[in-house]
Amino acid sequence: MYKMPVVRVYAKNEIVAEIEVQKCSNLLDVLQKKSFDIEASCGGKGICGKCKVKVKKGQRPYLENLTPEEKRHLREDEISRGVRLACKVEVCEDLDVFLEKSSERANILSHFAVNDFEYEENIIVKKVILQKPSLDDQKSFELRLKETIGDGNLKVLPRTLQKLARLKDQEFFAVVYSDEVVDVKSSCLAFGLAVDIGTTTVVCYLVDLIQKRVVDFYSFINPQKKFGADVISRIDFAREKEEGLFILQKEIVDAINRAIQILTEKNSISKDDIYRVVFVGNTTMLHLLLGVDPQTIAISPFVPVFTESICAKPNDLGFEINPAGTIEVLNSISAYIGADIVAGILSTQMHKSSKISLLLDLGTNGEMVLGSSSFMLACSTAAGPAFEGVNISCGMGAVEGAIDSVKIENGKVYFTTIGAKQPAGICGSGAVDAIAFMLKEGIIDETGRFCDKNDTYKSYMREVNGQQAFFITDSVYITQKDIREIQLAKAAISAGVKTMIEHAKITEDDIENAYLAGGFGNYINPWSAIEIGIIPKKLKSKIVPVGNSAVAGAVLVLLSRKMVYESQEIGRKVKYIELSNSQDFNQFFVESMMFEKFSQEGEQKQNG
Repeated sequence: MYKMPVVRVYAKNEIVAEIEVQKCSNLLDVLQKKSFDIEASCGGKGICGKCKVKVKKGQRPYLENLTPEEKRHLREDEISRGVRLACKVEVCEDLDVFLEKSSERANILSHFAVNDFEYEENIIVKKVILQKPSLDDQKSFELRLKETIGDGNLKVLPRTLQKLARLKDQEFFAVVYSDEVVDVKSSCLAFGLAVDIGTTTVVCYLVDLIQKRVVDFYSFINPQKKFGADVISRIDFAREKEEGLFILQKEIVDAINRAIQILTEKNSISKDDIYRVVFVGNTTMLHLLLGVDPQTIAISPFVPVFTESICAKPNDLGFEINPAGTIEVLNSISAYIGADIVAGILSTQMHKSSKISLLLDLGTNGEMVLGSSSFMLACSTAAGPAFEGVNISCGMGAVEGAIDSVKIENGKVYFTTIGAKQPAGICGSGAVDAIAFMLKEGIIDETGRFCDKNDTYKSYMREVNGQQAFFITDSVYITQKDIREIQLAKAAISAGVKTMIEHAKITEDDIENAYLAGGFGNYINPWSAIEIGIIPKKLKSKIVPVGNSAVAGAVLVLLSRKMVYESQEIGRKVKYIELSNSQDFNQFFVESMMFEKFSQEGEQKQNG
């Protein structure tokens, strides 16, 4: 009789699952389908080397059919212990798999700033005492409710009528949204949720819709990240894997429901008290949220299935809020300029100002907007995920233990880590710092190559896998390839900015505000960003960090119906520049690959 192989999964040396699988199943697929949090930034292609697990066959390390990718990514001591890349292991027999689940907390951007704006009521909560009926007054309780509220044209939902039958003889509160009485209840509570779904992180804000204030927030790593670090790898996962689209949608919906559970319990409210959720995010994340196939986003001519705002009922998507509530997805602009950027424009109000502003949202994707009340241009650059620590030798996300700042001077290296923990790797802001100082100290030249004649830092230089590397600690280093990855990313951002300036027929001097948004954009040292050429040097005194401008815009939409119409007007006003079809961009990209010579002015700025 045919026996299916069994994968026994251990966490902290305790068995947590026994999984029967088809013979020769891929181990990464097996673990991910069972919702084990195994990071595979490259989507399981063997490129990133992140999906490390320890595999044993009985008592022995499982070393059969070691692939070239594993030999490249794994150290000799790891191989001897049975560490494998899960994406390269075929399960053809019983195996024991040991996970080292990280409990590190992410350093997720959660603060934001907004300009003054005009409120327009979205939800009204009104105290109600119904007049008692009599033989002379036999109007239904529904009509009495409408009369008391003062609008006879209101619709009353069936669920509301069910509750009205129980509350009709007492004082209660009616919740009105749009042209519907969505609820009647004994309390006057009404909350909304503003959610920014980033490629890497998710932030949820709980907003009191009556008091018009933010009450609390909860943030977490996007659980889809384990299926791919960037939007393209997730689109590939949705296309190539069986039920890939369903898996990605379920991951994010379940995670947001967990956030709702945490926020409601912490603030002693009911899930039924949440009536509205506004989602923003890049276009791909919003497609995955709704379970809409995003394949056309990744292939020319890059056309999404939808860009307009979408409204749905919670049960349509499985969200655990008041069933009569509303789920709203804010409008996007194009395949690569999403609702997060529309919300960022909304929160900075740059579309209403006569001053020309630049909005840079630097995260896993590089999106940017240039404009004023007179014009608005937007583009998205394929910067890659290097700024998030992906494709960097010792790279990691902004979690505890990640080196997040570096200073190199007087022959010594100084650094800090998130949470003041032991250094486990380096995140994007730390890598940019390191390269800026390596340029300043002459460790690398303008081309990004290591300088052979720099004796001051000779002791920090060693060879790793056949290439030179600069060691920040004994185990965390920056290689020549890492420098090239950052160069490619910074060149893409720089070239995108220059392309928009060229299209607008303005100069850098005409830009009066440079808004820095997004996780990486807010944690990066502006001096370092300017010195390596991410941000034009002429904008150094005009940089304005705006925090999570995407969630700020979502909060505005929650609190004012007027902002919904404004976001739609922004969508119509912004002209999108497709950089893959731009000769200007290609020329600027090549020019931007080089670093500029270190400026003494920049040194004074840093030391000051």
